[in-house]
Amino acid sequence: MKRILIVTLVALLSIFFIDRSYSKQNQAQAQEKFIHEVKQEQQKSDVATVNLNNVFHFHWDKVYVFEPHTKVAAINKKLGFDWMEAKATGIESGDNSVIVFVKNNQVEQFVTLPTSYGQPVYKNKHECEIKKI
Repeated sequence: MKRILIVTLVALLSIFFIDRSYSKQNQAQAQEKFIHEVKQEQQKSDVATVNLNNVFHFHWDKVYVFEPHTKVAAINKKLGFDWMEAKATGIESGDNSVIVFVKNNQVEQFVTLPTSYGQPVYKNKHECEIKKI
């Protein structure tokens, strides 16, 4: 009985760490794709309009944009739930905006955008504008 319990526990922990690693890899790829699209659009104009559907291939219900130095409490209040990873984005002390994609009252994905690219402004469910500062 103990052996089955230990094997089950090891399997569950393995799945957890594999899933966490996969999620971080997806987040990094999403970030890279978003910044690439911003750079491409900024070559055309000082206001880059990014079609989020062309960059991200997952579903979301809502998008939120948080400016640098936004407090985690303010983020959680705006989202309507506690986002456990909000502090890890460095938003409170960094120079990055954070764009958060929410599905079913859970963060589906997020990307950070350094202020050197400009300030993102959410236009509608599918578009975000980044205005150079």
